Amino acid sequence: LSFGVSKLPPKPASLAAHPPPLALMDENAVVSAVCAHLESQGFRIAERRGTSERGIDVVAQHVQRQERVLVEAKGATSSQSSSARFGKPYLPAQIFDRVAKGVFTCLQLRAQNPDREATRVLLALPEGRLFRRYAKPITELLASTGVEVWFATTPAARKGGETEG
Repeated sequence: LSFGVSKLPPKPASLAAHPPPLALMDENAVVSAVCAHLESQGFRIAERRGTSERGIDVVAQHVQRQERVLVEAKGATSSQSSSARFGKPYLPAQIFDRVAKGVFTCLQLRAQNPDREATRVLLALPEGRLFRRYAKPITELLASTGVEVWFATTPAARKGGETEG
């Protein structure tokens, strides 16, 4: 769903995010987009972590069902103003690294939370050519393990602007 978050497979739908400059989404912007989408689907955000905090990026609980969502998010640029990559897109090798670490973290979360009926595990990535290149070939395999992949977008990108990564 590409809402601001899109999930593979089905085709994307729309949702608003708070875009950083140049339509590059850092991890905090991806988390914001995911939280907004989950709230619109009846979830309450129980925990939300920024890039300076350790742990699961988002923990959400559905208000009517016994369904919990655990989210590992990755960004397309650094959120740290002191970083050389702040406001600049990550390089292809860095994007590969972000996707690989996100996949590993999600598989760990699934192993720790094996009940697929009670807990969904999501990898949230910013929409972008390279993020899709690295994630799309393994999306079905991840789905078979109980890990969903969502792609977050900015309003500018949904209006036809290009995103890096």
